[in-house]
Amino acid sequence: MCLSVPKMSVKAPTLSLFLALAACASAPPPATELAAARAAIEHAGPIGAHYAPAELAAAQSKLERAEQAMARGDRVLARRLAEEAEVDARFAWAVAENERSRQ
Repeated sequence: MCLSVPKMSVKAPTLSLFLALAACASAPPPATELAAARAAIEHAGPIGAHYAPAELAAAQSKLERAEQAMARGDRVLARRLAEEAEVDARFAWAVAENERSRQ
C-alpha cells in the first residue's frame, strides 16, 4: 500500500517561506530610525556620560550594531537595533536627569 502526500502540504510551507523572504528583502532602509537614535544619543550625551554612563554606552553599542547590520544589508535587524538604541538613549537621559536632580 502506498501513501500519497497531499500536494497542498508541500505548497503551503514553500509559499510561506517565499512570502517571508520577500517581506525581508523588501524592507525599506531604516534611515529615520537610525537618525532618531543618533539624535537621542546626542541629546543624552553630555549629561548621560556623567550620570548614566552604562545606559548611554548600551545605546551607543546598539547604534553601532545597527549600523553594522545596515552595512551587511540586514535592514530588519538594523531597524530593530536602531529603535532599541533610541529607547536606551532616552532612558539614559531620564536616569541622568533623575540623578542630577537628586544632587
